[in-house]
Amino acid sequence: MIDCISARVYEAGARRALFATTALALSLGLAAPAFAQDQAPAPANAEPTSPPASAPLSAAPAQDEIVVTGSSIRGVAPVGSALIGVTRDTIQATAPANTKELLSNVPQLGNFGANAEQSTPNRYRTPGFQPNIHNLGMYATLTLANGHRIAPVGTEAVLPDPSIIPVIAVQRVEIIADGASSVYGSDAVAGVVNFIYRKNVEGIEASGTFGWNDTRYRKYDASILAGHSWGTGSIMAAYEYSQNKSPLTRDIDFLALGGDQRSRGGRDLRPTTCLLPNVTASGTVYAYQANGTFRPGRNQCGLLDEKQTIIPDAHRHAVLVTARQEAGDKVELWTELNYSNYKTFRWGGRPSLTLNVPSTNPYFRLPDGVTADRITVVRSGLGLFPSGAQPQSSKFWGVTAGADIHLGGNWVANIMGHVSKTNDWNQEAPELDQLAATRLAAGTTLSTALNPFGQAADNDPAVLAQINNDYAQINVASQRLRELQAKADGPLFAIPGGDVRMAIGADFRVEQLVQRQTAGAPGVDLLTVRDDNISRTVTSAFAEFNVPLFSELNARPFFQALTLSISGRLDYYDKYGTIFNPKYGANWSPVRGVTVHGSYSTSFAAPNMGMITSTFTVPRPNSAINLTDVTTGEFLGTINQLNPGGGNPNLQPEKATSWSMGVDFVPQFVPGLRLSATYYEVEYRNTVYQPTTADVLTNPQFAMFRILHPTQAQIDDMLRMMPPQGPITTGFDALIYYNAQNLGVKQVAGVDIDGSYRIDTASLGSFNLGIIANRQTRYKQQTGPGAAFVSRLGTNDAPKWKTRFQAGWSLDPVVVNLFANYVGSYRYTAVNPAQKVDSWLTFDLTAALDLSKMIHDGVSLQARVVNLFDKDPPFVDNANGYLPALASPFGRQFEVTLRAKF
Repeated sequence: MIDCISARVYEAGARRALFATTALALSLGLAAPAFAQDQAPAPANAEPTSPPASAPLSAAPAQDEIVVTGSSIRGVAPVGSALIGVTRDTIQATAPANTKELLSNVPQLGNFGANAEQSTPNRYRTPGFQPNIHNLGMYATLTLANGHRIAPVGTEAVLPDPSIIPVIAVQRVEIIADGASSVYGSDAVAGVVNFIYRKNVEGIEASGTFGWNDTRYRKYDASILAGHSWGTGSIMAAYEYSQNKSPLTRDIDFLALGGDQRSRGGRDLRPTTCLLPNVTASGTVYAYQANGTFRPGRNQCGLLDEKQTIIPDAHRHAVLVTARQEAGDKVELWTELNYSNYKTFRWGGRPSLTLNVPSTNPYFRLPDGVTADRITVVRSGLGLFPSGAQPQSSKFWGVTAGADIHLGGNWVANIMGHVSKTNDWNQEAPELDQLAATRLAAGTTLSTALNPFGQAADNDPAVLAQINNDYAQINVASQRLRELQAKADGPLFAIPGGDVRMAIGADFRVEQLVQRQTAGAPGVDLLTVRDDNISRTVTSAFAEFNVPLFSELNARPFFQALTLSISGRLDYYDKYGTIFNPKYGANWSPVRGVTVHGSYSTSFAAPNMGMITSTFTVPRPNSAINLTDVTTGEFLGTINQLNPGGGNPNLQPEKATSWSMGVDFVPQFVPGLRLSATYYEVEYRNTVYQPTTADVLTNPQFAMFRILHPTQAQIDDMLRMMPPQGPITTGFDALIYYNAQNLGVKQVAGVDIDGSYRIDTASLGSFNLGIIANRQTRYKQQTGPGAAFVSRLGTNDAPKWKTRFQAGWSLDPVVVNLFANYVGSYRYTAVNPAQKVDSWLTFDLTAALDLSKMIHDGVSLQARVVNLFDKDPPFVDNANGYLPALASPFGRQFEVTLRAKF
C-alpha cells in the first residue's frame, strides 16, 4: 500500500507553495511581459482530429485542439519552441506493440532505428524505457503521461516508463525539444515527451498485430478500447497485451561468429573463458585441450550458449481507464487509472569460475614437463551447469484525479492529485556460489572435489549441487510518487493584439524509493548488499504570462503577429535549496505564412532517486574487456575487475542553459506545404553520468575513474568503504568506477528539420511527402573543471545525421506509406585508430486496406514490412560486429494488423 503523507507535511508544503507562488507571480509580472500563441479551444465532446493516414510523422495537431505540452495556459502552444508531433494516424501506420517501439521512429530521440532495450545506456536493473531528446542524456528528458508525472520504474537508474500506457489509448505524442523547467521543474533539460490520451471515444475498437521473420523473433499485440459519452461526461477503458520473443544470438549470421570478426575485416574478439579451461602453472598460461593435453596460450571460443537471446523476451498487460463528469455548470471532475504488469525473461550464460586447485585435488593435472603444487584454472560455468535465465518484473499502479473549476471571466482553476507506485523485482544472471567452488576445488576425494577440467558428466552431482545452490543477486524496489497541484489561468486585460493571459500555480510532491538488494544462497548466509528507504519533498510555484502584441486584430506590415511569453518556476528541495528557472520566448510573423520563433531558458535535473542510493562494489572476474587503455597503450583482454557501483548519495543537480531560433514556413501560394527548421544550443553543466568500460579506457577524460594493476592496499581500502555484493575469490587487475558522477559540462547544438507536402487530386487520390531530421553540429564534453573540451561530434556518441523520410499515397480504400530511415556515418572511437563506420539506410513499407464496404464498417487490414531490403547494420569492429545503440540486428520483419470498430 502506498504510504500516507501526513497532513502536517502537506500543510507545510502548501504554505511554502502559496508564498512562493505569490512572490513568483509578482517578480515575473514586474520583470517582463509574457510570450505565447493562442489557439482556439477544442469544441465540447469532440475528440482531437488528425491528418489522414498518409500524413507525415511530424504532422502538427489540428487547430481546434488544446495543446497542453510546454505551457500552463489553456489553448496556448509553446511560444518560441518547436512542437514535434506523432499523430494517431502515424501510430496506426507503424502499429507499435508499445510506446518505445513508437518512439524509435523519431530522429530527435536516442533510440531512433534501434531496440530500446539496447539503445538506452545506463539503465542497469531497469526494465523500462526513457526517451532521450537530442541524445543529451536520458535523465535530461521529462516523460509525462497526459500532462503529469508518473512514478518511475526500476531498482537502479530509475525512470518513468511510458509503455505502461496502452498504445490504442494514445491520441498523439507531443515532443518539446527545448528546455522546459520553467513549466515542469526537474528533468525537462532537453525537453518533454508527453503522451496524450484519447477522449470522448464512442463505441468499441479492437486491434491485433502479429509480427515475425526468419528467426525466433515474434511479436504479438492485442488491444481493445471501449468508450461512451453522454451529455455531461464520458468514460474510456483500454486494455493491451503485448509480447515479444527475441531472436537467438545464433540466428543472426554476424552474431553467430561469437566475436571473431576477421571475416568482416575486423579483429578476433572471441572470449577466452571457455568450456575448456585455461590453466596458469608456474607463471605460464596453458590452454587445456579436449584430448587431455595442454598447449601454450589460451583457449578462445565463440558462442557457447545456444539459448542466448539478443534482448529479453517480454510480455505486458496494460490497462487505462479515464472518466469525466460535469458537476453542475462550473465544475468538471475527472480521473485516470493506470495499471501495468511487465515481465521479461532472458536466457544465456553462466558466471565463470576462477579456481586455485592444489595438487591434493584428485583431478589435478599439469602440462608435460611442468612442476607445480598449485594451479589456477579459469573456465566458463557452462558445461558444468545448464544455461540460466534472468527474470525481471515491474508492476505499476497509478491514480490521478482532478477538478476543473470555472471561476468566471474565462478563468479556470485546476486541482490535481496523483499517487502512483511501482513494484520491481529482478534477478541478475544465474550465479554460482563462488566460495563453495573455491572450497570444493581444494577437495581431496572424488566425492568431495570439483573436477574443473571436465564437464557435468565428469563430476559428482552432489559436488555440483553445492555450487549451483540457488545463489542469486536479487533486487526488490518500490518507487512511490505523490503529488498535489493547483493552478489557474485566464485573461488579465485586453490590448490591441488580444487578451494578455496568465497562469499561476503551486505543486507539492513526495518522491520515495524503497530498495533491498541481497546476494547469496537462501539461508543464514544471505548477504544484504543494500537496504535503502529514501525520500524527498519538492515544493514548487510557477507562473506564466502571454502577451499577443500583434495579431490579425491589429496586424500591420512586417508585424502580422508578435507574441511574447515569460514563464518561471521555483522548486525547493531540502537538500539542494531553492532553484529558479525562467524561460523567455517569442513568435514573430512578418508576413503571412512565415513565423520566426526563438527562446531562452535555464533548466535543471535533480539527481535521479535510483542514483543516490548506497554504494557497493561488484567483483567481476574474467571480464572480456578487449580494449586498449588510451593513456598507457596496454591492451586489456580478459581481466579481473572490481567495480564500485550502486548509487552516489553526494550527487548534485545538473543545470543547463538553452536557446533556440527557428522558422516555420506555410506558404499560402503552395497549398499543403509546411516546412520548419529550428537551431538549438544547450550547455549542460554538472552532468550526471555512469561511465562505461569503453569510456574509462578509451577516453582520456575518464582516466580518473580507473586504477590499473592496483595494490592490495588500494583494493582493501575500496572494500572497506564499499562492501562487495559477492565473495572475493580472486585478485584484481583493475578498479573501474561505474557509479554515477557529476562529471562536468556538455555542449550540444544542432538543427531540427520538419516538413511535409500534401497534394490532393480528384481521381488519383492524395499524395504526401514528409521529412523529420536532426543534424547535430556540436557535441563537446568536459569531464572536470579546467579540463579541455573534447568534441564527440561525428562519433558513436553523436552521429551528425538522423533522418526519416516518408512518401504516402491514399485512394479509398487503400493507403500506402514508404518510410526511409537514415543514420549518418560516424567514427567508432573504442578502437585506435578510430574506425569509420558506414551510414545506415533502411526502408519500411506499410499498406492498409479499408474493408468497411466488403466485411463490416470500421474493419481494416494492414501489412507492414520493417527493413524492407533486409539490410544488416553497418560493421563495427567490436565483439558484436555492430553498435546496438544505433542499429537493430533483427533484419527484415513482417507484420499483419487487423482493426475493427463497433
